[in-house]
Amino acid sequence: MISVSCRIFIAMILAPGVLLISCSSGGGASSYSQEQKQFYVDAVNGSDSNAGTISNPWQTLTKVSASAIPFGSTIYLRRGSVWYEQLTIPSSGITIDSYGTGPLPRIDGSKEITGWTSEGGGLYSSPAVTLDSGEALGNLSENGVMMSFQTWTADAATTFSGAPAGSFSYQYPSTLYSKPASAPSANVYRASIKISGITAKTKSDIIVKNVEITRFSLHGVHYEDCIRCEVYNSMLTRGGGAVIMASPLLYAGNGVEYDNSSLNGVVDGVTIQDIFDSGISPQTWVSNQTMSSIAIRNSRISSCGFAGIEVSVLSNGGTTNSTMTGVLISGVTITNSGRGWSGRRYGTEGFGIRVIADNEAGSIRNVKIDNATISGSIGDGVKLAGDIGTVSMHRMNITDNANGISVQEPTGASAKLRLTSSLIHHNRGFGVFYDSPTAAGFELYQNTLSDNNTINMAVFNWSGSGTAKIQNNIFYGSSPMTHLYSAPTLAGAVIDNNCYKDLMNMIGYAGMTYSTVADFRAATGFESQGIGGDVAMTDPVNGNFALVSSSACKSLGSSFVGVAEDYSGYLFASPPSSGAYQYH
Repeated sequence: MISVSCRIFIAMILAPGVLLISCSSGGGASSYSQEQKQFYVDAVNGSDSNAGTISNPWQTLTKVSASAIPFGSTIYLRRGSVWYEQLTIPSSGITIDSYGTGPLPRIDGSKEITGWTSEGGGLYSSPAVTLDSGEALGNLSENGVMMSFQTWTADAATTFSGAPAGSFSYQYPSTLYSKPASAPSANVYRASIKISGITAKTKSDIIVKNVEITRFSLHGVHYEDCIRCEVYNSMLTRGGGAVIMASPLLYAGNGVEYDNSSLNGVVDGVTIQDIFDSGISPQTWVSNQTMSSIAIRNSRISSCGFAGIEVSVLSNGGTTNSTMTGVLISGVTITNSGRGWSGRRYGTEGFGIRVIADNEAGSIRNVKIDNATISGSIGDGVKLAGDIGTVSMHRMNITDNANGISVQEPTGASAKLRLTSSLIHHNRGFGVFYDSPTAAGFELYQNTLSDNNTINMAVFNWSGSGTAKIQNNIFYGSSPMTHLYSAPTLAGAVIDNNCYKDLMNMIGYAGMTYSTVADFRAATGFESQGIGGDVAMTDPVNGNFALVSSSACKSLGSSFVGVAEDYSGYLFASPPSSGAYQYH
């Protein structure tokens, strides 16, 4: 907080009653009308002693953070400017936007690191990095390229044992170690030190748009207990890696994070890449929180260590009774989770989308995912667990992940998957993997499951207390594989109107295998309308699953499954074709 003295007087040359406020601070004098709601910041040509107008802009984000900005104001950042600072939103009702021409205004949370000392064996250490209050080490780049993170263990030698060239770590809190491919004197290193790019806590009506935020230590945009706080058309890259708990060491960092009792948030049109943990994460980590109505739309997310999108109610050492409701994810593309500079976090993550309520921490309800493409994850494309209710997915394209979708809830009763009009194909394990003994079951309608490496759809544990419906789907394999497998008997299930590519042992059910739909029907009563035959799609091996005129799957589906549109957005006929595409 800065000390500001203000003189208020009636400006006779203005309209009667309009106040002109003249303020002075340690940074020099500035004057602006209390009706001024547009403020400009230029890192090159500005001065913090200016009035903050377009002709006399401020220079620093520190000035913005410390100023009394009226509700409804817009802070314009000059395109082409770079600030090695953090912006703390000073009050509610503020929009951050860009002006001018050129590249997006960039907030860069890093500082250059020099003075490396050889430790032998290709390892180098830096002098202790000077960190001010509210700063922390996070990540390290070499000539603009992120170095690979190594979790700090007992000492530097142990930490880097077997580590490849291009790796780094740090001894908390302030000593960096690197293992470069060449001597550091020939390279430029920058370490992230600013905790966040932009942060707002207990504010409302905040909009961030048309900015770039990079090399932050924890979160790019951080909204905590924030109402109607939004991010549009921005780029967030190379972030995270700060220690948030010293014993044992716990590292973290997300691109955009909504915390605790945030409400009505929107992230739309952002590009997020190279993030330590998750690209976008609505999460609660304190007891008795209520988060609701978070929309994540039209964004591209890649190379995040934990998940592309993480929707979490976290136990955080014993928190309870928190809820999250109404998360909408639509139009997103998520690639290469677990393959960035931070690796696969904790050795088990690297998911495309992760929706999990930790045991006894609270609940998640009404999560809907529409028109999302997820590929290249080291972990599962979508991971579901906990007290999460029904998670609805529509028009998904999930390929080349460990499993396409996994539902693994060992004790809870509410988790349920509803999957419609989706393509689940060429994943390295299962297409859909359900292993939840007491959970609420699954509904799979109008999907195409093809060439998943292990089984297209597998159920390993389920008590039969919820819903099990598999209708109007196509199961395809270009070589012998199991299309559908269920270890338990699915009491009360509906399995019908599905179209199978004829293969040996294509169905496994309750300990028996079936090579024809007719045999499966005779033994179980399922698939009274289902068929095995020539599925006949355009080019299923290369991911084109549109039906051709000779397909046996045309008009095979039931009209009563409640799915209106196919993967492309066309309306299904009555009766519909089986699979994700309506033949037309």
